[in-house]
Amino acid sequence: MIRSFISRSLRSKRLFSDWGRGQDLLADSLEFGAKPKIILDGYSTSGFDVINLIEKVNPDEESDESGALHVTESMFAFPHSCFIWKMDSIHDITYESLAPAILHRPNLDYVFIGSENPMNPQKLEDLKRRIREKSDIVIEQMDIGNAMGTFNILNGEDRNVAVALILPKVENEIAE
Repeated sequence: MIRSFISRSLRSKRLFSDWGRGQDLLADSLEFGAKPKIILDGYSTSGFDVINLIEKVNPDEESDESGALHVTESMFAFPHSCFIWKMDSIHDITYESLAPAILHRPNLDYVFIGSENPMNPQKLEDLKRRIREKSDIVIEQMDIGNAMGTFNILNGEDRNVAVALILPKVENEIAE
């Protein structure tokens, strides 16, 4: 009796495994327009994986269609471009080092600073205040994974957003 009830209830409902791999909700937005949007795919101690950074010169060229590149330094990513950012530590960030965000056109709404180490709260508040005096940019500091994910989602929603990522330095642990 219980077995037939379970069997009937399973037949009447769609199981999650029947759905397959799912649907990419941001795919259409990320491919829309003349220039593809940057997608931050992952990171490790050696750098960041960025998709849609390289454009094919010849459309018939056989290569990785994603335009993926492994950036081996800290970087500043905008909706359609990405630049190496000479920043070794969260403590080195200044108002001047965030100038690309203020100068970017169209004006940015958000800039996320991704670092494995937190910024001094007083320094972060001073930085936010100085940037708000010049522009309407909201600055937030978070860990690298969350900064990359938030950037990808807001960029997929056509928001004017940037992310400044500080590559964690690995100490050389080989004893001589």
